[in-house]
Amino acid sequence: MSSHVFISPGDPAGIGPEITLKSLNNLNETRKFVIAGDIQYLENLSASLKLGFEFIPYGVSKTTSSSKLIEVINIPLQEKPVLGSSSVNNAEYILEVLSTCAEHCMDNTNNILVTGPINKETISASGTDFSGHTEFLAEHAKIVSPLMLMANEKIKIGLATTHVPIKKVSESITEDLIYNKLKVLCFGLKRLLKKENLKICVLGLNPHAGEGGYIGTEESTTILKGIKKFDQREVTVDGPISADTAFSEKNLSHYDAFLAMFHDQGMIPAKILGFGQTLNITFGLPYLRISVDHGTALDIADDMNADFSSMKLALETALASLDEKK
Repeated sequence: MSSHVFISPGDPAGIGPEITLKSLNNLNETRKFVIAGDIQYLENLSASLKLGFEFIPYGVSKTTSSSKLIEVINIPLQEKPVLGSSSVNNAEYILEVLSTCAEHCMDNTNNILVTGPINKETISASGTDFSGHTEFLAEHAKIVSPLMLMANEKIKIGLATTHVPIKKVSESITEDLIYNKLKVLCFGLKRLLKKENLKICVLGLNPHAGEGGYIGTEESTTILKGIKKFDQREVTVDGPISADTAFSEKNLSHYDAFLAMFHDQGMIPAKILGFGQTLNITFGLPYLRISVDHGTALDIADDMNADFSSMKLALETALASLDEKK
């Protein structure tokens, strides 16, 4: 069975479909990519961008190897998108596109999933409990402990918790959570970096990592216990250390990765150090999932002039990973 990179472009009202087609237009190899979405919408978008793509149904025999020929799993839109205005009427479409790609990756775990940005508010407003791609795909694959990793050339940082309100972060962090996230992080990094002797830095939750218990006790009652429970040979895990000094040049060069306790603690350094050149990778799924480092950008979607560098990097990385699996 041949393997492919399946693309879920994201919200059709955002920049996802645009940056997907622009990225594919800048790649020499498109034969291994399959887009899920409304084929008529993709044809119209390609024409508007003057890209000249030809879209054919997935699985149909190709009569040419042209880089302008792309396979599509046709899923009809429920409503014609208005660029810049995400519609709850297309929420079901967005999730069907994502689920379809995920199903193909579950059927053949050598397939790779690349996702464009989704508007969480739109999906939630439709009545579906949706907190993000990571959680949705984990539930779909029946995975208990996935890990979101933000990765660029300067830093790789995993998130112990993802889309959790700040007031609920502390109660979400447990000894078992830290242990499981470290396990998934290290397993994924060994495959990603092709390296065994990893050095991991775990961040504290509180200012100054709790200041010995005077500014919070989560570091000693949960985080440190999770680290000690992990205690894996060939992996050095330091921490919990204070997040405000964690990302020094010395630490960035010393550690292979960091484990942040909550969303913004990890996202801020990753995006400062490499916005537009950062990948959002999900570890712990049966297959590899890669995404961009930004959202739907509804405020600029109508301009049709979005920066596609992060999506191009995601597709290039997926293609390289696919070739490695041969």
